[in-house]
Amino acid sequence: MTIAAEKNVRPQSQFPIRELSARTKINTVTLRAWERRYGLLKPQRTPKGHRLYSEKDVDTIERILTLVARGVPIGKVKVLLEQNIVEDTQVSQTGDWQHAVAELLLAVETFSVSKVEHLIHKSFANYPAPICSERLLKPLFSELILIDDHGAALGFADSELVRYASLRSSAKVSKKNSAATVVLIAGHQTPIWRLALMALELTDAKFSVHLLTHSFTVAAAIELAGKFESAYTVFYQDGIWKDLEKDLMANVLLKNDRLFLCGTAPVLANLYAEDRVFKNSNSCIDGLIKRQTMPYKALR
Repeated sequence: MTIAAEKNVRPQSQFPIRELSARTKINTVTLRAWERRYGLLKPQRTPKGHRLYSEKDVDTIERILTLVARGVPIGKVKVLLEQNIVEDTQVSQTGDWQHAVAELLLAVETFSVSKVEHLIHKSFANYPAPICSERLLKPLFSELILIDDHGAALGFADSELVRYASLRSSAKVSKKNSAATVVLIAGHQTPIWRLALMALELTDAKFSVHLLTHSFTVAAAIELAGKFESAYTVFYQDGIWKDLEKDLMANVLLKNDRLFLCGTAPVLANLYAEDRVFKNSNSCIDGLIKRQTMPYKALR
């Protein structure tokens, strides 16, 4: 029986893993890990062995996300689910993200390429990208900034995260013509690792992501945005722009409705473009996802 034929006999309430991934914003690798390693999901199977999920699985994932967002290790989630503990105020006390940050920090300080890559990959395989960013990587970089080693450890971690993000993005580039492309550009004074985190989250949100690993001036970013006409372009810059830079960017915002700005610079410049100027990466990612799901006519 073909997959198409299986769809005809499948109950309407069931759907494949790609649909579950799209609805919950959890990549398929993580969904399979939650099933195989931790027994958190128990999908039905078609005669050909393809996984089928239901609304109950969507609810289960929402409960899982609530727990891990509070710091619960994924290995402890199953017991809490079975006990129906999701709203318990003591749940947040069971987390061990501090240990994970310390372990990754040690790997960075010893400049172990293999260990850093392993720990980052393990986290992103077991947890959604936004949780990895907030609970592991942002705290890590906050610690690295304080180390007095002339920026050696910070630069090493930055490079390794960018490398991982680039590899993960390349491996997940969608072959579908409907996949939206996002080009991420960093301005001066903007750590590249912040864009690497955006790349990881956008990749899991089914975007085709191109992370440029060099920092650019405002004028150069405007040139680049004009070259990538079919893509969304995100220019992220902290700091303060000069008057000429403000004027240049204000002008291009009117002409290019696929340009998104993020960071303190565009906000302090009082630039405005509906749903295209954001103070931080989280709101920018939400804006891109919203734009991706809007009907084509609404974008005109």
